[in-house]
Amino acid sequence: MFFNVDSDRGAVISGWFAADNPAISARLAIRAPGRSEVIVEADIQRDDVRDLGIHGTGRVGFRIDRSIIPDLDELVDVEIVEAESRLPIYRRLQPGRHLEKKLILFDAALMPQRRILDQIRDNFALTYFSCERYSLETTLVLIGNHQPTSLVVTGRPNFNRYSSHLDNAGFIKTALLREPYEELAERLLFLNLLARSPSAHLASSYLSGVTPMLDFARDLPLADRTAMVAHFRQLDAEQKRAIASPMVRMLGCDVGDEPERRHVSIALDNLAGMDVVGCRECYNAFRNLMWRTLGADVLGAETPTAFSSVESLAADLRRVGVIGDLLDHDAALYKLAREAIEAGLSGKDDLAQRDTQAT
Repeated sequence: MFFNVDSDRGAVISGWFAADNPAISARLAIRAPGRSEVIVEADIQRDDVRDLGIHGTGRVGFRIDRSIIPDLDELVDVEIVEAESRLPIYRRLQPGRHLEKKLILFDAALMPQRRILDQIRDNFALTYFSCERYSLETTLVLIGNHQPTSLVVTGRPNFNRYSSHLDNAGFIKTALLREPYEELAERLLFLNLLARSPSAHLASSYLSGVTPMLDFARDLPLADRTAMVAHFRQLDAEQKRAIASPMVRMLGCDVGDEPERRHVSIALDNLAGMDVVGCRECYNAFRNLMWRTLGADVLGAETPTAFSSVESLAADLRRVGVIGDLLDHDAALYKLAREAIEAGLSGKDDLAQRDTQAT
């Protein structure tokens, strides 16, 4: 998908949206609190978009004015999304409420932290959660979108693929790490619950990369440690790839690479270049660093939630040899990153820098 909002002049919002299927005109939903959605088609001729080669005919433009929304210029909160995918395209900035910054949060966690995400959503005009679901083209468009000044992206995108684009667009880059065995335990418990629900068939539409693990997690004998070890010995190659070191894959690998030891060093270098890096075990410190960097408490008082059985399952997973092999690179990355984080929080990092400068 390609899109752009040219302008919002109060009584008129204009732009264009090119759907993935060039044979159809996109349907856009205009949303405002307390009102029913209004649907419009993006089918106005835009020769400039056609001439750029983005769309074959150029019938991708839209114009929203008082003939569609009579009090458009009076609405404080108005949003435009693609009607089918619900991809956010535009939201009117609310000064004093929306933080005028661009933020990306790298987080390999699979289970969404809804209360924290809701808090983040309240602080930004445009929000793109679990952005790994989007195609390369769509992700580049939303990162490079010059129109919004208040935007946040979260999820498990590949750092190396998007890093230069994020820098060019002025994003504040942040990452939240988690102990690898606890993350895998939560992932398996979440997928076990999801696979047994009536909504299991919808999982792949809002979660990326989970399909190989759904059947495996559904049949995982959580109450029988011996049977669980035997179950892990039956992992096929695709399932092993789905488990193997997701943090290193996100932060150190190029797209298509399988995690190797060299990627741990690359991931550490990439983390060192970010604005804020934290870990779940020191979440309050991460929240405060984000607050200091952004000038607003975008995470709020909510803390990450977890299944009560995460720690016990993580302890069991540490005894499974094949899991140790699959998480080896993430374990190395987490150990080194956490040591650096704790040193920074204690002031030792600043002291070490002063000692180095003194010599």
